[in-house]
Amino acid sequence: MAKVLRGAVVSSVNFDIFRVIVLVGPRNRAYPLGVSLLPNVETPSGERQEPTASVAEVLSSFHDVRAAVADLLASVGADPTKTRESARLLGLNRGLAWRLTRIVRAPESPAVVSDVPGRQSMKTFIEACRELGAPNESLMAASEAVEAYERSVDLCSGDRKTLAMLMANHSSAGRSSEQEKARRKLYEGASSMWGVQADIRFVTVFVYPSESDPTKIDAGHVTGYVGFRRLSQRSWPLSYEAVHRATGEAARFQKEPLEPEGVNEGELQLLKSFCDPPDPKIEVNRSGDYKRFELAAGPVGNKGVTTCVFGSMLREIYDRYSAQPDTAGFMVLLQTPVERVVFDMFVHKDLGVGLPPRTQLLDRLTYPHNNDESEFERQQLPMSEEAVALPSSAAGAIHPEIPWYPKLLNFVTERIGKDIGDFKASRFEMAYPPISTTLSRRFDLQRPPKD
Repeated sequence: MAKVLRGAVVSSVNFDIFRVIVLVGPRNRAYPLGVSLLPNVETPSGERQEPTASVAEVLSSFHDVRAAVADLLASVGADPTKTRESARLLGLNRGLAWRLTRIVRAPESPAVVSDVPGRQSMKTFIEACRELGAPNESLMAASEAVEAYERSVDLCSGDRKTLAMLMANHSSAGRSSEQEKARRKLYEGASSMWGVQADIRFVTVFVYPSESDPTKIDAGHVTGYVGFRRLSQRSWPLSYEAVHRATGEAARFQKEPLEPEGVNEGELQLLKSFCDPPDPKIEVNRSGDYKRFELAAGPVGNKGVTTCVFGSMLREIYDRYSAQPDTAGFMVLLQTPVERVVFDMFVHKDLGVGLPPRTQLLDRLTYPHNNDESEFERQQLPMSEEAVALPSSAAGAIHPEIPWYPKLLNFVTERIGKDIGDFKASRFEMAYPPISTTLSRRFDLQRPPKD
């Protein structure tokens, strides 16, 4: 589902910024993590400092490499989940193929970021893709991304081993393994009980000032499933649509299709160019405040695996400013057992939101129809996961299990007429999210500008 909310917020969160000093480099020079020194800056004594790069810059260049490798693999028909087949297709040794596919499919970690193949190995890979007919644009992008990554590693740490230590110190605390184990048991039981499951549930929202009314906010909204499976022949709701005020009452809203192909609302809601099969049958039903978009009954197991993506533009959905403490937010109702939920928010810089939108996991088993924001604090469930900032680029937002995700982001920004570089991006991700819950992400609205 995606549900848009606005309403009062009565709490605030203070964030402390910690800088860790780690000895790095061949001469054990101390660099502060996350801080980029300007190249060739003169000191008071007249000496010039050598250029350095921050861990954040290394991460940004790694995301570019990951996106470029994923694009090349896709362009020659190589599946990053099948290392042996990819090695055979590319004519590469299995070790190199394993590292290439790993940086695409594995979640970001210190080991993955520092384990990008070296310059010569990457050159071999790029040449193999050239021989298989990869586009020149993709080949050039990959070469440039590799060089940028190698430069950032050299300037940040000097070698891969030191980079791995830097990354380990830079990364936040890992997920609670006990919580994840418990949620996985719930996922397995729920899959068996309800007869459905999916690999990924994702939500992507672009929030920006409305061009028709600068005092309002518009949004480009995309949501869907990757690898949805029926374990029994039945229809199943894939998306819920509603807008509520802060006190829980339903509110009207306007929407336009992102990909206006089709006749009825179910067809118009789909982004068929990202669906597989490209024309799933969607039935639209209403229940109370919610509109349900249901995938019709069909084949079970791997025979009926479906990737289904919905998208729309929401016009003037809430005020841009508020004289009182107020928030704008989006929510996703989690009623399908999934292995992973990914919730990305891109908030336009003009909205003045400095931190990633706050994330809450809300109990919808005990409070099934309560959307009053004043109740969210006591409805929230414990979780150790936190939202993380993403580079403001389609390549920087790549997900290892959604190889076409950067293309989707480019498609959406083109349709809404915005540059992705003008947004502040963040991602919340959780393995085996529990049902029945709602995942909420909200940000504070700014006070009205003074005349």
